Amino acid sequence: MHAEQRAQLVEQGYAGPVRVLDEQSCRQIVDRLSDGEQKPVDWRKGHAVSSWAFFQIARQPAIIERVSSLLGDDVMLWGASVQIRTPDAVHPWHSDIEISTAWGKSVAVWIGLEHTEAHSSLSLISYSHRFGVTVQETAHRSGKRRREIGNEDVLRWATEHDPRSRVVNVEMTDGEALFLDGALWHGSHNFTPNTRKALLLQYAAPDLPIRIPDFNRLEWPVRVLESPRPPCIMVKGTARTGDNRIVSAPKAPAAQPARKLSNRVYPLRIPLAPDQEKGWRAYPIFRGSTATLRALTCHASVLTHGQCPHAPHRHDEEEILIVLSGEVDIEVPDLKGAPQNGRMRVTPGRFAYYPPRFAHTLRTVSEEPASYLMLKWQGAAGPGPPLGFGRYDAFAPVAPPTQEKGFRAQALFEGPTASLTKLHCHASTLLPGAGYSPHVDAHDVAIVILEGELETLGERVKPCSVIFHPAGESHGMRNPGGSPARYVVFEFHGDRTRATETPVTPETGRARRLIDPRRWKSAIKQLLKVSV
Repeated sequence: MHAEQRAQLVEQGYAGPVRVLDEQSCRQIVDRLSDGEQKPVDWRKGHAVSSWAFFQIARQPAIIERVSSLLGDDVMLWGASVQIRTPDAVHPWHSDIEISTAWGKSVAVWIGLEHTEAHSSLSLISYSHRFGVTVQETAHRSGKRRREIGNEDVLRWATEHDPRSRVVNVEMTDGEALFLDGALWHGSHNFTPNTRKALLLQYAAPDLPIRIPDFNRLEWPVRVLESPRPPCIMVKGTARTGDNRIVSAPKAPAAQPARKLSNRVYPLRIPLAPDQEKGWRAYPIFRGSTATLRALTCHASVLTHGQCPHAPHRHDEEEILIVLSGEVDIEVPDLKGAPQNGRMRVTPGRFAYYPPRFAHTLRTVSEEPASYLMLKWQGAAGPGPPLGFGRYDAFAPVAPPTQEKGFRAQALFEGPTASLTKLHCHASTLLPGAGYSPHVDAHDVAIVILEGELETLGERVKPCSVIFHPAGESHGMRNPGGSPARYVVFEFHGDRTRATETPVTPETGRARRLIDPRRWKSAIKQLLKVSV
């Protein structure tokens, strides 16, 4: 850390902002959160212990160099967490309970990830780390509860300690870091219309005891828990005392190819339980690869009313998003001429296809939480020109199937994509008792049940569940229920894909010809003519 930055951190309690992450790194962290990154260990700030990716960021030389300039040669990482603030969300003025008034012994590094600006980042009180008293205790003495504290209150209290104190709203952007003394008074109010996300890394000298706060008791007097002690990692030097629970750093993930996906049913029950605090929760379903796709992931998410999981973002994968319950508005700012400033309503049974690097997000507009399913994939380069964005309806009117056939399919779209020779989609209706015999496709198939029940792979499959059949795997289907089954099918055709069915074994095709009744009917007629 430059001498002037260190001097500012020591004197005023904060320094920066300093750029520590590029745009791609910020996007990758946000995507990990969307994909259901590993849960933190023991408490909400334990991400560095559970995730190699978070730990790698926390040990960056650009960060550790600045932190150790204040803490010395022994540096302990005790907290790593993601701070998500929805529009107009307030995090009341406070002092970190874990640190209390121990100024000069801890450094917090607050890194903007998404929608970071002066009106969404941190607010702080300069010089407050030296006051020797927390915001919570000061407010209690003044008869204020934590959510009643305003800027004018903290400024009045602060200037009684140091007339130089000011309320500072930090002007910073995504990828920039703010370095704070752990005892500094701070809070936040997201005045923007977007959900702001930030990564909070917290370091301390290893002789400073760190304990988990009782989060059910945030008013003064606050309380900390003696057990469990939070897991801490030494990122520089050694711990010379037993004041904290020092654990090993997470291991780097083994470099190995993605797991091959198999013939399988993935049950999914709606409604999904939402996260009422964050407004969004992801439920991973599967992740792996096939002969056609080097990476395919599927997860379901639930989003409460008015919430948006992230700002419009871009990624390299293709994506399909299907609404299962509730209603959402998808936001597609790249689509010129789209109605309502790029917003489109999507209801159950409707879905969208996003090509790679196409900006998108969504927001729940129904009072009930919206549940939706996402398929994301990458493969070899397609032949082009690729499909563009599309919004489709699996419940679009279609002539009902006849009792004789028991089945009807309605094509919704098909064409080459960035990584497929062809992506085909159709919606199907299957009458009770109808079905088709086991067969093999030369392409991968994903099926989402919308209504009724199906039976395949020896399992009875209920609505909202997902069925996946890799190319070359035998599968059949029937409707075992008493009402029509409706489902949507996605076919992923690769370079070696043939659009027709292939037999289960090389012998099956000849066997089918041998038992074809039309062939035998003709042969019997010839025999009868000869015998006459």
